Amino acid sequence: MYQSSFGTNNPAQIRFNSESEYYQALGYLARNNNSTSLNWENNQNQGAWGSEGRIHFYQTNPSIPGYFSLTAGNGNIQHRTNCNEFLCNLYQNYGFINGKIQNVNIVRGNIPTNYIGDFDIGLGLPN
Repeated sequence: MYQSSFGTNNPAQIRFNSESEYYQALGYLARNNNSTSLNWENNQNQGAWGSEGRIHFYQTNPSIPGYFSLTAGNGNIQHRTNCNEFLCNLYQNYGFINGKIQNVNIVRGNIPTNYIGDFDIGLGLPN
């Protein structure tokens, strides 16, 4: 569900100026063009304090709407954003899943009707 910010840091790791911008970002993340992936990493199995929800960006300067706190990536991952709260929201409310490939029809079916146009704008954005 929409909220203007996600994450526990101050300022929040992910922020949106409007619901339109939020749904455009969801469209961007639903694209199946290998520019992003969603990952739930069970780091607690490796001695870390807990699991971590991450968005991996495979392009420099991604054109995703909103503000995403980008940290350095590793290997072919250019940037990443860590935010359990946001990924839980995507998985529980919109039908997103781990990985690079999303079922756009499932995600679109969970977008409020009055924001489908914004979602579609996000689908069409460049990397």
